[in-house]
Amino acid sequence: MAGTGRISSLILDEYFDRGDPRFVETLRETWQPRTVASLADRWKRDPRPWARQAMLEYLGLPWNCPGHQPLLRRLFKQAEAAGDDEIMGAFFVGFDRIVRRIRKTKWRWDAPFQRALDEEVLAVPRNTLPHEIRGRIQSPLTGREISVPPSIRAGRPFTYRTRYYFRRRVWRYFRRLAHQQPERYVPAIARCLVAYREEDFDNGEHILDNRSLMQACFREHPALEFGTAKVWVREGHTLGELTAAPRFPELWKLESAVGPMLDILRNGQSRLVRVWAIGLLRRDHRERMGQLPADLLLRLLDSPDLDVQGFASEFLESREDLATLPLATWMELLRTQNLTALEAICRLMERHVRSDRLSLAECVDVACAEPTPVARLGLRFLQSKPVESFEDREQIARLSHARCGALGASLATWALGHFASAGTYHRDLVQWFFDSPTREVRDGAWAWLSPETAAWTDPVLWSRMLETPWDDLRLKLIDALERRAAAKPAPFPRPAAGDLAIVWCTVLAGVHRGGRQKLKAIRQIAEAIERHPDKFDDLLPVLAVAVRSVRRPEMREALAAVATLAERDAALATRIAAALPELTLG
Repeated sequence: MAGTGRISSLILDEYFDRGDPRFVETLRETWQPRTVASLADRWKRDPRPWARQAMLEYLGLPWNCPGHQPLLRRLFKQAEAAGDDEIMGAFFVGFDRIVRRIRKTKWRWDAPFQRALDEEVLAVPRNTLPHEIRGRIQSPLTGREISVPPSIRAGRPFTYRTRYYFRRRVWRYFRRLAHQQPERYVPAIARCLVAYREEDFDNGEHILDNRSLMQACFREHPALEFGTAKVWVREGHTLGELTAAPRFPELWKLESAVGPMLDILRNGQSRLVRVWAIGLLRRDHRERMGQLPADLLLRLLDSPDLDVQGFASEFLESREDLATLPLATWMELLRTQNLTALEAICRLMERHVRSDRLSLAECVDVACAEPTPVARLGLRFLQSKPVESFEDREQIARLSHARCGALGASLATWALGHFASAGTYHRDLVQWFFDSPTREVRDGAWAWLSPETAAWTDPVLWSRMLETPWDDLRLKLIDALERRAAAKPAPFPRPAAGDLAIVWCTVLAGVHRGGRQKLKAIRQIAEAIERHPDKFDDLLPVLAVAVRSVRRPEMREALAAVATLAERDAALATRIAAALPELTLG
């Protein structure tokens, strides 16, 4: 039963034999030391990959389960005897995490000055069970609360003296490894460092509490003093002075150490260990870093850590072999989600990749990307490409699907510039830009539409735009119709009043906004009714939308239009009175 601490050994055995993913969770809910300890011998001898992964998962979780002390002891001794670097690495991190000092104020008598002083010190907290375990628990049989049984009380966490002992023993294992099999030492320590998380160093004293890490990474630093159980900062020094000063520095200077340290940069979960690795690489491996494959350094730019990004950029800026990097690698890097890294990747790609290495279709794909640095790079590549055939124009018409709002208008203007003349104009391809799902692309297309383009005098294109689903384009159409109605001579016959009715109606129905376009639409409806009395029945309901508007400017404009129509034509006045009975026409 979850939460009671009493889990049947049969359930545990069944989960273990089946490799059930619930095994670790159930094991942590078991508080009986005998039940847990009996599983240790089978677990440590089990050859299945699942058993090993379950052990690493268990050791990576908080060690706050009472009754598990015998299990941890047995797993530790088995890993130490077997020379299992990975499992010992999990104990390396785990024993560091269960030692945490706290700040306390201590009273001290200052004899020379005969006064009491309060000073802040680091102290070890009381070694007690978690609060929820020290009280009463629910009986698995009756459901009533009962006292914590002695078997559970016996499973209290390790005493601090025991924790200090095991930390020394873990470090002794890795120290012997460095002396006896030095080729295993650096990879083993690097795996340990990757496992440390940011919360393991949430304040200064907790940095010092990770004694095994301090031994491995800062043992030779003059600002630190190492005792048998604890680490202190020497008087006159601060933690801010810490720089990479590892134990066995000659092993970290070997060429074989570069790979494990790069793995710390890629996978390290804490900034402290990443900065430590960067310091070592800068100091001892600067020349080797300049000889690493360019694609490996480029992938470091994808790190979310700004320190790692800056470190990779430092060596990439001076590389000349980036020009030989496969194009597929560059295209994959452009899919990086980190915007800061994308800026650097795009800058390097523009410098080292010639546009003739990319086809027109690939340039369009890059320009259609959503991140601004990538879209800007694609536009620069496109501007150097010739667009000559109809197939080329079909390719650049795909820019209507550009997703970058910052460059949408520029991309549309550049692409439509190749459709401006009568010889290159293609109505269907141009229409894609007015139907684009990106508003900035539609804005760019509208800005391009001018009397100098072949589209300006294409009545079919304008008729299609009357059916646009985009509200912003409808508002622009109202303005354009106003100007075109006054143009002499008209570039093409005015669209039929019935075709315009849907545009007028949707503009007037936009009750969530005002605007001059609504007033222009009202005037256009009144003029259409006056010119085409036969369309009265189709257009008056559209005008009625404005008459009944909740916005006063629109209502006044519509009432003025109705009054003007009624005054000029008595027959229309009668029909208006019948259609709008709430109005009284004098």
